[in-house]
Amino acid sequence: MGERTKLTGGFEKTVTWIWLEGDQLKVEFYDFSELAQRMFGNDIAYTITVNEMDKVFLKVEQNGKSFIPWMAEKFQSYFGIKSWLDENKIAYSVEIESWA
Repeated sequence: MGERTKLTGGFEKTVTWIWLEGDQLKVEFYDFSELAQRMFGNDIAYTITVNEMDKVFLKVEQNGKSFIPWMAEKFQSYFGIKSWLDENKIAYSVEIESWA
């Protein structure tokens, strides 16, 4: 696993982590709020995996070394990154995990 970078924004009692893992971008949204507890009965995490990194690097004019710092400066949370991926038609998968 690559070095994880914590983004600065998001809702209270949530955190977004981003990192490169091989040639994939990983974006993890971890929610430990009361709402998550009520809705899911526990904490929940969503992890986006982006495989089209060549397309991403071309779009943002960054490379593997400069990309994560660029992302951390441009985006504050999971939702901003997800919207940007959707707007730019960059494919990704989402994995949902909950802990009992």
